[in-house]
Amino acid sequence: MNAQNPRLAQQEFEALRGIISARTGIHLNASKLTLVEARLARRLRARGLSSFENYVSLLKDPSEAAEELPEMVNCITTNKTSFYRESHHFDFLANRVVPELVASGRRKIRIWSAGCSTGQEPYSIAITLRDALGSLHDWDIRILASDIDTGVLNRAQLAVYDPEELADVPSRVRPWAFEQTANGKVRVAAELRKLVTLRQINLIERPWPIRTRFDVIFCRNVVIYFARPTQEALYQGFSEQLLSHGYLVAGHSENLHSVSNLFEHAGPTVYRPRTRLSRAPRRRSLRPKVTSIVPVARERRGELALVSMVPPPERADVPIQAGGLHASTKPTRIRTLLGSCVSACLYDPVARIGGANHFMLPEGAEDASLPARFGVHAMEMLINRLMQLGAQRSRLVAKAFGASTILQNENTRIRVAQRNAEFIRDFLSTENIPLVAEKLGIAEPLFLVFETDTGRALVRTLRRDLTARVVQDERSYLTRIEHQPPATPSQDVTFF
Repeated sequence: MNAQNPRLAQQEFEALRGIISARTGIHLNASKLTLVEARLARRLRARGLSSFENYVSLLKDPSEAAEELPEMVNCITTNKTSFYRESHHFDFLANRVVPELVASGRRKIRIWSAGCSTGQEPYSIAITLRDALGSLHDWDIRILASDIDTGVLNRAQLAVYDPEELADVPSRVRPWAFEQTANGKVRVAAELRKLVTLRQINLIERPWPIRTRFDVIFCRNVVIYFARPTQEALYQGFSEQLLSHGYLVAGHSENLHSVSNLFEHAGPTVYRPRTRLSRAPRRRSLRPKVTSIVPVARERRGELALVSMVPPPERADVPIQAGGLHASTKPTRIRTLLGSCVSACLYDPVARIGGANHFMLPEGAEDASLPARFGVHAMEMLINRLMQLGAQRSRLVAKAFGASTILQNENTRIRVAQRNAEFIRDFLSTENIPLVAEKLGIAEPLFLVFETDTGRALVRTLRRDLTARVVQDERSYLTRIEHQPPATPSQDVTFF
């Protein structure tokens, strides 16, 4: 084997295919061996490796993989893009979406460019909106631009391009859409750059770290690189992430109707959620009959806002109390009331397995009557339960709720709420489990519903009568805890 030009053998190619699929969801068929060999050759040189066999071994080494896997992804992903690519999509945005939003009276627009590459797509969206609206005054516009490739995101953040790249940008917008730079290049105008937020997001890692819904999602010529089950899951996710009036913009190579029945055609490679019109023939209200409404957590600049949502009727209800936990592979709603206690909700977005606990303090002497009343035990037990059900620890994401300050004045010595909030944040950080949403440390107790099959957490503050009940229960729990002996060394927990 030539050390300067190492060849990729079939065995190593199969191993790399598996790693790439697990990491990105990208499906590489047998014909891609030469492409993988060419693209990863520079990573072998960068790491001083003489063979792909050594490179595969490096990727399987946990101490090396954390640093190398993102570099491998950056090499493998395809990043072809340009300004106003498939211009009919931007015509649709200007001539249909914007007039609909203006007519609705809303002054708020949310758009997601999924697979944004070096930024030409989201900046084309920003230019189109500014041109169609005439002015950004009094408009709340945010464009999320995401990609798995950190290299292209860095270029998109700069927003600097060669003048030749503006060939398809309408000439009338260029004077105000771009600024000249000292080195002869052009940069997207600051007014437009402010509209775009760039984030690294791996589309196969759900739930996505996004807590808003969109008027339009652009995901063009991205889904074609995934296997059929992953495509179906992505379109399911997009349908859930769109507002009821929203649109999904796909690429010219993608045909949603062959993969998903969740969308209907709205224009050339443009789709909208089918549920919007599916009930129309009944000539009744399009809303389902509401028997109970539970507020669901949504994002508002990193905070959890409360909006109404009807829980799916097919899910089983499982209540848990302080010291309890539950996990399931079946669609289940876990319900609990939280005062100064905390509930950690863990979810594997690939296996769609989730669970939640309810603990009272970070640590203490455990007994069989309440096996998960202390966080140090509750977290170990919940993670073990999820892994037994088929979840993978490396894929888990977390949401945390509770730590209400309702007992703050009565329990200043043990600082229940503060200790619980500090514990769960520190635990998840130490164990490298992303905390994607939280509502910790507010004054009011919470009612929590966690859906084990979707990872959604639905929360609301409690009525006054239920607040009194929670306060009474927690006083009783804490009185019992204060009279317990300290934990012995034999009760220590070894984490993963």
